Amino acid sequence: CRRLAADARKHGLLVCAGLTERAGDRVYNAAVLISPAGEVILHHRKLNELEIGHACYAQGDRLGVVETAFGRFGLMICSDAFVRGQTVGRTLGLMGADVILSPCAWAVPADHDNTREPYGALWLENYGPVARDFRLWIAGVSNVGPITAGPWRGRKCIGNSLLIDPAGQTARRGPHGEAAETILHAGIRTVPRPARAAGWETVWERNHGS
Repeated sequence: CRRLAADARKHGLLVCAGLTERAGDRVYNAAVLISPAGEVILHHRKLNELEIGHACYAQGDRLGVVETAFGRFGLMICSDAFVRGQTVGRTLGLMGADVILSPCAWAVPADHDNTREPYGALWLENYGPVARDFRLWIAGVSNVGPITAGPWRGRKCIGNSLLIDPAGQTARRGPHGEAAETILHAGIRTVPRPARAAGWETVWERNHGS
């Protein structure tokens, strides 16, 4: 984290990263957002840890957003996105997030054939409705490479990162593959919020006719 903070400060960037965090005798699947001044301004511990990871990670217990010069940001991690009803993403939307950043490790079996079973539907199904309903951006960014230890050993992380726009559509998509390391550039503009708190219900009723 110190190295990331130094690089953020050196280059004047906002930096988001997933990491393994030790706090006392507990280990968390965590993420941070670091300011251009090199300060951690948002910290998230994964809430919806898959059962396969329960022996490795403790569970987080809160959500947060932070105001920046580029809008209000929220953090979630990987499977936080597909809690039933997209509860985590929708809560961040209610908290006023303009952009949700989601560090991920999208892993598939070693013999996965992406031409026969294209990867990504799960994320589109869960990112899209949240982005559309709350007029926000969601960036789900996965690492790449083989997993060589732990309960996911033998699988491979395959990139395929996604940027979803406030209409719920795919704005950018990264390449697929365990060696598909790349940098994607995208210009985003936050959308003025038409409502807050319970006012969203009025917006949804008007838009969906329910």
